[in-house]
Amino acid sequence: MTKKTLIFDVSVIAENLNGGRGRSGIYFATYNILKNLMKSERFNVVLYSEINDAKFIDFIKSEFGNNVKVFFTNRYALFLSKMTKLDKKLRAHRHNVLKLLLNIFVRKPVKFFGRLAGVPYCDVAFSPLRVFGNKIHAGKKYILLHDAIPVLYPEYYPQMLLKKYWFYDLMKYIKSGARCKYFANSNATKNDFVHLFNMNPNDITVTPLAANDTFRRVTDAKKLARVRAKYHIPKGKKYVLSLCTLEPRKNLIRAVKTFIEFIRRNNIQDMVFVLGGGHWNEFIGHLESEIHDLGKYKDKIIRAGYIDDTDLATLYSGAEWFVYTSQYEGFGLPPLEAMKCGCPVITSNNSSLPEVVGPAGVMIDWNNDEQHIVAYENYYRNKKLRNEMRTMGLARAKEFSWENTVDLICNEIMK
Repeated sequence: MTKKTLIFDVSVIAENLNGGRGRSGIYFATYNILKNLMKSERFNVVLYSEINDAKFIDFIKSEFGNNVKVFFTNRYALFLSKMTKLDKKLRAHRHNVLKLLLNIFVRKPVKFFGRLAGVPYCDVAFSPLRVFGNKIHAGKKYILLHDAIPVLYPEYYPQMLLKKYWFYDLMKYIKSGARCKYFANSNATKNDFVHLFNMNPNDITVTPLAANDTFRRVTDAKKLARVRAKYHIPKGKKYVLSLCTLEPRKNLIRAVKTFIEFIRRNNIQDMVFVLGGGHWNEFIGHLESEIHDLGKYKDKIIRAGYIDDTDLATLYSGAEWFVYTSQYEGFGLPPLEAMKCGCPVITSNNSSLPEVVGPAGVMIDWNNDEQHIVAYENYYRNKKLRNEMRTMGLARAKEFSWENTVDLICNEIMK
C-alpha cells in the first residue's frame, strides 16, 4: 500500500513547550495524536509550524529523530510575541516594524533539516486546533474540534469581541463552507457544532481522547510520601484533589467552598483540599468574598500550584477522591486521568463528562452546593463506595486509548 503524505500542524506544541498553564488538554491531545500517527504505516507525516525557535527544533529532534520533515511558513506570530516585550511607544508602531521585519526575513528561504520553508502539496492536512493557513494545499483537510464554549459561554471569552481569537477564525472558516471535514473529541462537542453552525453530522467523526500511559495506580509508599512532602500536604491528613486552571467555568470556588462547609458541618479534622493549578492570590480573594470566616479554614486548603507531569499519577493515586465539577467540558481529561490512577471521582452531569466517566463516578449538578456536600459526605463515610468507584474507574479508563483514537482518525481519512 502506497503511503499518503499527511501534514500535521504542530504549532500548539511549539507554543507551549515551556509547560505551566499552556500545557492544557489540547496540548497533550496534539502531542499524543501526533506520536501515534508517526507510528502509522499508512502515512508519511510531515510537520508544519507557525513558530520556529531553537527549543522547539531540539524537542522535535529528540522526539522524532533528525529525519522528520518540518516546514515553517509564518513568522508573524513569533515576531508579535517578541514585540510585546518592547516599550509602549514601540508597540504603538509594531505593525510598521513587523512589516519591515517580515519583508527582511520572511521572503528569504528558511532552511531546516536541509529543506526550504515552502509547504508542498500533500494528500492530507490535519490540524489539532486552528484553521489552515493559505499555504497549506491538500487533497483532504481535517480539523479537530475541542468544544464550542466560546459561543455557548461568551462571557468567559471577551477576546471574541475583538475578533482576534483563534475560535473566531474557526467560526468564519466553518461558515464559509470550506472544503474540510472534522473530528470531535466527544458526542457532546459534535452535537454542539452541528446545532450551533448547522454543520452536516456526516462531516464530523467522534474520536474520544485518552489519558497517557504514565497514568497508573501508584502504591509505592516512599513515592507517595515524597510527593506529599513536595506539595506540602500535611502528614497524617487525607486529601481531596482538584486539578484545573482557575477560571469561572471550572467551578473551583464552589468545590472548595462546599468542602469547607462539609468539614464544618461534620466537624472533620483529618482532611484537606489540595488545589493543583490556578492563581493562588486571585483564588483566595474570590474565596474570602464567599466565606466570611475563611481564616480559620485556610490551613485546610493546600496550594500545590502547577503539578510536574512526573508527579501527577502519584498525586491522583494518593487522593481520597478527585473533584471536577466543571460547568462545561468538551471532553475533560483530568477525570479520566484520575480514574486510570484508581482515584474515585466526583464530576458534573453535563456536557461530555457522562461520556467520559459513565457509571464509574459520582455525578452531580455543577451549580448545586448541597449535592457537592452530600457527595463529599458519601465518599468520606463509605469506604465500600470508594473502593467500588475505584474498581469501576480503572475498568472504565481501559476503554480509552490514544491508539484507538488514532485508529478512528486513520480509518476516516482512508475512506
